[in-house]
Amino acid sequence: MSTDADDIWNRACDPDAPVTHPGDAALAAVLLCHGTAMNGGLLHACETLDPAQRERAVAGYRLLGLDAAADAVEDVARQAAALDPDDPPAAERLEEQANRRYDAALPEWDETVDRAFRDHLRRSPEAYAPLGG
Repeated sequence: MSTDADDIWNRACDPDAPVTHPGDAALAAVLLCHGTAMNGGLLHACETLDPAQRERAVAGYRLLGLDAAADAVEDVARQAAALDPDDPPAAERLEEQANRRYDAALPEWDETVDRAFRDHLRRSPEAYAPLGG
């Protein structure tokens, strides 16, 4: 049986779902960034998300209390922008550093994000749109 939290999570995964509440916006942004990072690494996420998507993800991580993940995204994006394209070893070092840092920020990956979301939902249910019948 699905819980309200599961339904809210699933709604956040739907790119066509309307986003009318700050909790929904935060969760959707975090899940986009987190999914991209889990697929190709944090550097990949920072390079492929546009600046507005990254900013929303950082704000979302912070809203959910995942400040270390927010800091990692900000720092890695800044370092990625400064990379010399003629220095592939520097990009490899940044990729390794970024992944270690993201792993440290979210030690249980999806479970860490899930717990943070559920804690926020319990504390601030008004931050999420009501579920439709």
